[in-house]
Amino acid sequence: MQFEETSMMRIRIAECSKVLVGLRDLSVAHWELLVLCLLFVAGFLIRALPLLQYPRVGGDPFVHYRYAMALLDGKLSVPVEAGSSGSTVELYYPPLFHLVSLSFFFAFPNVDPYAIMKILASATDALQIVPIYLIVKRVSGSSAGGLVAAYSLFVTRSDYQMLTWGGYANIAGLLLFAFLVYALMTDRLVLSAVSSAALALTHQLSTLFAIAVLMPYFVVLLWRKRIPKSVVGVFLGGGVAYVTFYQFAWQSIYYYYSNFTPVYDQGLYMTPYVLELVGPLLLSCAAIGFTLVWTNEGRKLVKGKEVLMIWAVVPFILAYAYLFGVQWHGLRWIHFIPQPLSVWMGIGLASLRKRNLPIVGFVLIFTVQLILTLQGYSSDILRNIPQ
Repeated sequence: MQFEETSMMRIRIAECSKVLVGLRDLSVAHWELLVLCLLFVAGFLIRALPLLQYPRVGGDPFVHYRYAMALLDGKLSVPVEAGSSGSTVELYYPPLFHLVSLSFFFAFPNVDPYAIMKILASATDALQIVPIYLIVKRVSGSSAGGLVAAYSLFVTRSDYQMLTWGGYANIAGLLLFAFLVYALMTDRLVLSAVSSAALALTHQLSTLFAIAVLMPYFVVLLWRKRIPKSVVGVFLGGGVAYVTFYQFAWQSIYYYYSNFTPVYDQGLYMTPYVLELVGPLLLSCAAIGFTLVWTNEGRKLVKGKEVLMIWAVVPFILAYAYLFGVQWHGLRWIHFIPQPLSVWMGIGLASLRKRNLPIVGFVLIFTVQLILTLQGYSSDILRNIPQ
């Protein structure tokens, strides 16, 4: 009896420690909250205001509007043009972003629907700093490292360029996947289930990316004979998405993207686009950050960070898969690169014992990057205005 009571006491202590760790991650000082709010507001404004100067920017917003209107008729698919042949096919699209957009269309009937989608996408994009900050703080315990990581993502051109052609659902998928990674790092059942379901019901390419990251991560967990409850949440959320959408939609999606995606010389464009959209600065800072963590932790580097390492490697594998004869949406995978690089840069910065001067240096350097990003953003907007 005494042994059983002792065992139960140990279990309760272990559970309490997990709760305390989770509360520590969410405990944000006033100055940190202020900085995060300023970054969010600034990020939202510098994304949304240039877009709102024009009625439409990019070709995809019209597609999103069509899918949102199709929901009124109870449809999850619309006819889309299939390649250059002029024929059309019925293509299904995950409905969550369009459902949210449609609800705002009804809430604000006098506001241009395209303006509403621009605002939603800009807010979603700016919110990415939150899970990035939380992940870095969870791993390193450093608020400063988390804030610099968030700022490095804030100034990277990748998502700005995606806004200009209308990749709104893709941006929402990036946000949801970052929250899913945070749920896995903190072993949160509900958050992982909700993030998984919402991600899969928002964007099909982001869902495929999540599968590419999570499958090797699950293999690692099985090899270590450890199944956290957050993994159960992933399967629950994925199951909900499959039952409600993919069981009847996956064949349409697979057929379209396997037969009608543009084919081009990816070897000619891939590396220049990576340097343009991700940037040499973030690439080099992430490499430095990873090296610092490796130097300080050695073999312990992998422990507890498996999903972060896989997250950083997979987008490069997908982007450069053309080297192995796979030509499928190569350039789109570039947009999945910046998030994990920002995380590793922040973790590496947090490992420095004296980091005040490096933090100031990183902020100044990335502010210069922000100026260049905004210049590129303006030119991308003008390039994507429908004629």
